[in-house]
Amino acid sequence: MSRQHTLLALALMGAIGPAAAVDPATSGALSVPANRIVGLWRTQAAVGPCGTNTFPQQIRNSLLFHAGGTMMESVVPNTVRAEGLGTWSYNPTTQQYRMKLQFDRWAPDGTNVGYSTVERQLLMNTAGTQMAGPVYAVHYAADGSVIVQLCGHAVSTRQW
Repeated sequence: MSRQHTLLALALMGAIGPAAAVDPATSGALSVPANRIVGLWRTQAAVGPCGTNTFPQQIRNSLLFHAGGTMMESVVPNTVRAEGLGTWSYNPTTQQYRMKLQFDRWAPDGTNVGYSTVERQLLMNTAGTQMAGPVYAVHYAADGSVIVQLCGHAVSTRQW
């Protein structure tokens, strides 16, 4: 999806608040506990090499969760990675969400140098305004070999 299409989708979703985003009368989404995640979230994360207590890499992004289990990620424009696409699920027993995101990575000359996956467990507060939990990311080379595994923690705050 192009940046223009992403911005258009975000602008269109901006007219809908979190409650309306899961109202079947206005969005078609069923009003079930799983759909509490639907909407736009701003995330701050800190990650570093797994097995250490060092988290030198700070990450900021926006996550747009859609009813039905798909999501999009938007990052500050740069030439080294694409926007992410992913899926999410909900476990009613634990009341936790899981998400998996993937994005391509590029060299400054436009050559594809691989891709990355990011997995998160998310526990939402009772007000539905924040989600937090561990992060696990893997960077792969273009041939599919693992470059690095990163672990950390992220907090997402609902924007609308």
